[in-house]
Amino acid sequence: MKKILFLLGLGLSLFTVNLYAQESSQEINEEVEPETKFKQQPGLAKAASKIFYSEKPWSVSGFGEISYVNRNDIPLGMEDDIELSYNNLYRFSTFFGYRFTDKIIWNSEVMIEYLQDPAGNSHFEFILEAFLDFSIHKSFNVRAGLYPMNIGYINNNDEPVMFGSVNRSDVERIIVPSTWMGMGVSAYGVISPSFNYATGVTQGLDGAHFLSGSFIRQGREPRFDSEAFSTYAYNGQINYVGLKNWTLSASMYVGQAGNNQTVQTSTGDYKTADAVAQLYTAYARYEQKNWEFMALATHGFMSGTDDLFELTKMGNGGVGQVMANQNVGYLVEGSYDLLSLFGERSFLRKKNALIDPHHVKIPLFVRYEYINTHKDYNKNLLAENNANMVHFNSDIITVGLNFKPREEIAFKIDYQFRNNRATGPYAAKEDNLLELGIGFIF
Repeated sequence: MKKILFLLGLGLSLFTVNLYAQESSQEINEEVEPETKFKQQPGLAKAASKIFYSEKPWSVSGFGEISYVNRNDIPLGMEDDIELSYNNLYRFSTFFGYRFTDKIIWNSEVMIEYLQDPAGNSHFEFILEAFLDFSIHKSFNVRAGLYPMNIGYINNNDEPVMFGSVNRSDVERIIVPSTWMGMGVSAYGVISPSFNYATGVTQGLDGAHFLSGSFIRQGREPRFDSEAFSTYAYNGQINYVGLKNWTLSASMYVGQAGNNQTVQTSTGDYKTADAVAQLYTAYARYEQKNWEFMALATHGFMSGTDDLFELTKMGNGGVGQVMANQNVGYLVEGSYDLLSLFGERSFLRKKNALIDPHHVKIPLFVRYEYINTHKDYNKNLLAENNANMVHFNSDIITVGLNFKPREEIAFKIDYQFRNNRATGPYAAKEDNLLELGIGFIF
């Protein structure tokens, strides 16, 4: 199965490259400012935005990635989240868009994903996403359906050519659970040339499936049962782009995680689980021709962790999860295009099937990140029977290199130096990791 999926992924990669084989070789004037073929609609990554800029009333686009991590052991407590502990990943996504009118646009995604971990466990998933955009005014537009949440950076820029590392950062996988889809309604628009925003209401989280070491991640999946909209959440983001080359952003999520389920109290009575999750993020991003800089911070809060402890017993085989009352994560990352050191680059004057001289890059990046999944928690819960807690208090340094022959293709390699400051029986084991990957969009 692995070989078949590998060949499928490789074939799709070659097919994507060959789409450009019909382009005739032509001389490139390096003085001309390169223009991107991929524009972004607010809240969506590049390939996902294609229908909004297509000259036809329909569009087909997507992305794919194949990656490998030399992980020897599954991190403690991550056994039930194979995407956080995989060795092999094969992922292919296709977006289908249709413009009913200039004001009503349909967008949908079909994704297939196959993962395998060091223990030989494998996971195959078929994921659907669909939503409608109603373009009312540049300052007020509406999106309804199952769509990406507007929070942090990666969640709206999750295609593999849009970030340097093979995997998304741990800050934006464990604390901010990208990729995160919400079922609901949101509004977005441009307030002024300097400010744009998004705000919306979605269904709440399913706290019964929370895992201690990954905060709200396991409860983010959309639900379609009779209780799907029994609780709600608010999500908002505002971005400032008034400084040249800079984006400053702040976002938040506040939502109920009890899902109106009943739990038993310590006195033997029954009550409706009441747990509110809060997540706040902010980032600053600078992009210049050869340089990129990123700093991001996030802080999470959870009330009612004693209710969640009882609730997760039902969703996790009788094992209560000790959730954090507070957690925190932040990162800083810098990137520099090594190809710019070659000056004129006369060896890259012709555009062909693989190379686009206007967009070819070899970025070297370094990222430091810190996560503390249990900055504060109810220590009394650890005394309960069948209690589980996974504590990351980790420093992670990632050094990596990309080769981007075109805007839509990236070959990646990085190495992570990982250290967990936490000690004791609940401290997650950390190992240094080598990661390799190929990603593309079309």
